[in-house]
Amino acid sequence: MPRASHLSPLRFAASFAGGALIALVGSRLLPPLVAQARGAARMRADGDPLATLLDDHRAILSHLDAMAESADTEVFVRTQHLLRLKRRLAAHALAEEDIVYPALREHLETVDDATHLYEEHAEMKVLLYKLEQTSKGDGQWHLHATELRTLVQRHIRQEEEVDFPKLRETLDEATSTELASKIAREKALLL
Repeated sequence: MPRASHLSPLRFAASFAGGALIALVGSRLLPPLVAQARGAARMRADGDPLATLLDDHRAILSHLDAMAESADTEVFVRTQHLLRLKRRLAAHALAEEDIVYPALREHLETVDDATHLYEEHAEMKVLLYKLEQTSKGDGQWHLHATELRTLVQRHIRQEEEVDFPKLRETLDEATSTELASKIAREKALLL
């Protein structure tokens, strides 16, 4: 009959703490590293270092459409879309502000364009705050959601039609892969 192993309370606590530390480190370090590798692989597959941001744009607009079209009585629907929008926007904005906009400044030397994009992100955050502070059943909520959608749509159009194409033209394959990797890693820090 196998003998039961008895750990002293101190050894048990040390084992538990060690396992918890490994889990914490793994859960915080591993996702960005895996995302970075996925970003590089996606870049090699479709050739666009900004593809993940374009996907985000579609998802963000979808949430904003649902929010703007929702009735004042659809409080739960509004709440769910707002939470999903905030989560997606946070990761997306982090990647743009920390990776893409500095690349625009470096490769295009267009400080004004990048600065304008940062300013629009700040405006979006103010509108998100207004949405959070306004009752989901209030008619004002719809106005704030529509205002945010208009701002986001204009911002996306500027990025997709002007800034991103200019940036793509300046990047070689190695720099594009590095950019895609960094974008994916940055987004994974919040997701």
